[in-house]
Amino acid sequence: MKLYKFTPSLDIAEKISLGIFRFYELTKYIKIEDDVGRADSSEGSVSFLPEEYQQFPEKLPVGRFKGVEFKCISAGNDEEYLKQYFVFCMSTKKDEAAIGDSKYAVELHRDNFDFFMQLLNEPYEKFESPNGHQFFSHGEVEYYDIHNHPKSIIGEFWREVYLKHAEFKYQSEYRAAFFASDFFFHRVQDSPFVIEKKIYQDGKSLDFNLEIYVQSGMDAEGWRYLEMDISTFAANISPEKSEIIEVYREKSNNS
Repeated sequence: MKLYKFTPSLDIAEKISLGIFRFYELTKYIKIEDDVGRADSSEGSVSFLPEEYQQFPEKLPVGRFKGVEFKCISAGNDEEYLKQYFVFCMSTKKDEAAIGDSKYAVELHRDNFDFFMQLLNEPYEKFESPNGHQFFSHGEVEYYDIHNHPKSIIGEFWREVYLKHAEFKYQSEYRAAFFASDFFFHRVQDSPFVIEKKIYQDGKSLDFNLEIYVQSGMDAEGWRYLEMDISTFAANISPEKSEIIEVYREKSNNS
C-alpha cells in the first residue's frame, strides 16, 4: 500500500525521501491556527459539532457515573497526557486537496511502518501496557460523526490518536505515532535512542547494519518533535530515494 506525505517545501520533502521522519507533538495540531487542514482543536478527543448534537441530541453517546446517565458532547484527555503523542501524518490518496498549502508529496510504503513498529516496540515488549498503549504504532485514521460513533478503544488505547471527525474525511489520513514520556524526550535530546542489528541475505551477513536513530528536539517556533532517522540504512539497502511528486505542477496541468 502506497502512502503520501504532503509537504510545503522541497527541503522537507528531500529529507523524508532520504529516510528522515519528523513526528510533531500532537498538541501542536490542537493549538495552531490554519485553514489548510493541519489544525484540529479536537485532536486526541471524540467531539461532536454543535450542528450535530443540536439536531440529533438523542444520538449522543451515553455516559454513566454512580448510576446517573448523561450525554457526552466531547470526551478526551488533558494536554499533559496528549503531549506524550508525536505524530507523522500521511494520506492514502495522492490528492493535493489533502493539505491546502502542499507543493510536494513523498511516496512511502505501509510495509516500512510495519517494519519500524516491529523493531521500535521490541525493547518494550516485556513492559506491556494494560491499557494497550504502544511506544510506536501506525494505521489509518477512523472517521466518526454523530451517526457513526468510533469503535471502543478499551484495551487498545494506542488507537485514540487515530480518531478524527468526519469533516476531515477528505484527507484519507494515515498516521504513525510515538507514545513517549517526557523522560524519554529529554533522554534522547542529546543522546539518540539507537537500534542497530546485523542483517543477512541468502544466509550471509551483509557488510552494513540495520540502523534506526530516534532523537528529540524543538523547532524554531517552539514545537517539540521526535525525529526518526533511517537514512544510512536506506542508502545502503537501495540507491533509490523515495519518489518526490510535485503536487502544484500536477494541479496546474489538470486545470
